[in-house]
Amino acid sequence: MDADTGEVLAEQSSEQFFIPASNTKLYTTAVALERLGSDYRFTTTVEAESTWSKGQPVVGSIRLAGGGDPNLSGRVLPFSEDAEPGDPLVAIDQLADQIVNQGVRRVEGDVIGDDTRYPYAPYPSGWTFDDGLWYYGTPVSALAVNDSSVHLRILPADAGTLAEASLAPDIDYFIVQDQVVTVPGSDNHISVARLPGSNELVLTGTIGESTPAVEDDLGVLDPALFAARALKAALQDRGIAVTGEAIAEHSSITEAHTIAAPTALAPSPELASIKSEPLWQAIQVINKTSQNLHAEMLLREVGLVSRRTGTLAAGLNERDAFLEQAGIAGAGSELADGSGLARQNLTSPAATVTLLKYMWASPERDNWLASLSTGAVDGSLRHRFGTVAGADRVHAKTGSLAHVSTLSGYLQRKNGRWVVFSMMANAEADADATAVRSYFDRVCEIFLNY
Repeated sequence: MDADTGEVLAEQSSEQFFIPASNTKLYTTAVALERLGSDYRFTTTVEAESTWSKGQPVVGSIRLAGGGDPNLSGRVLPFSEDAEPGDPLVAIDQLADQIVNQGVRRVEGDVIGDDTRYPYAPYPSGWTFDDGLWYYGTPVSALAVNDSSVHLRILPADAGTLAEASLAPDIDYFIVQDQVVTVPGSDNHISVARLPGSNELVLTGTIGESTPAVEDDLGVLDPALFAARALKAALQDRGIAVTGEAIAEHSSITEAHTIAAPTALAPSPELASIKSEPLWQAIQVINKTSQNLHAEMLLREVGLVSRRTGTLAAGLNERDAFLEQAGIAGAGSELADGSGLARQNLTSPAATVTLLKYMWASPERDNWLASLSTGAVDGSLRHRFGTVAGADRVHAKTGSLAHVSTLSGYLQRKNGRWVVFSMMANAEADADATAVRSYFDRVCEIFLNY
């Protein structure tokens, strides 16, 4: 469709429902920009549970309160394709330094990881059983340090001996049972497993003696507990004694109505705080890198701000209201989560183009367009369109699951006019995924030169 005139240039099965995979993130980030605004910021705090004044060396239990900031990590913002990430615990270190500078030398109590901003329902319906093991399916929480993930690295040793497994950041969160044996050659056959509800990682199989390190990113089981343990360790590293434990505090869905209710209680003494970068930078990360956790957090923040409860249901309802405002009727899409990992999500290319056309006319157009991957340049399109002239005039969001490929966004023709497009394929054979993506790229190339 022509972005300005609305003229349909080509269509086939445009009203048919498809599983959109990560094209769902277009729907989530659009409502976030519209409802929260591009300059919206998140605040993470550490508060004293009891009376305390600056300069007092002893404080009781302290509460690390998650404010929904998705980028409590070493990620460089604004997004830069070639930027090397920094210390994954930099946010925790900043909070710990502030606590030291407040004069605290002893915590007489626990370090509480508090993610009650969003009632705790960590796995949306439609996520598969094994998603939670990996970084892309980590539990949804209002307190997410380093994307609630750790980096696993397995190095071969001498043939016949156990490989060397390490985690980063290593804050004594996981118990690792390393059973990977080094064998001659360069073939790897490694399995990573974690029983539901367990913090024990079991690594089995073999790694070739001449192979490079095998690396992957794993999701943590309880993000609030992970954050609390990280803060406790950072305080101890700075010489602050902590007499209690690192613990997590969640709220249930049945308590959701109380989360954003006004309170007459006096505010807790604040020991430290961090304010996030503006929302438009967070949305760049979500759309360019297809970050599932961040999209889920953002949808719950929309629910909290718009409907005073940070539940998935509130976010979904507010997104539905926005889509109706954008011209997508109630039956135009059925989306069950914020990220696209849910397998029951359904929408159509026509509905997606309607959304994209609406955002083209939005005051947020520039921030919105800048959040999408650029062909052959960055994000999930960095390695696409490599031989296509003018590939950097494609700005789009990819989507992929088993048997699902999607690509939706904008491209600028040689004559300067902009085209809005959406392409979706479902039920592809595994062997055809590359061919489907190549077909999408070829269609873009045709319109770039049209």
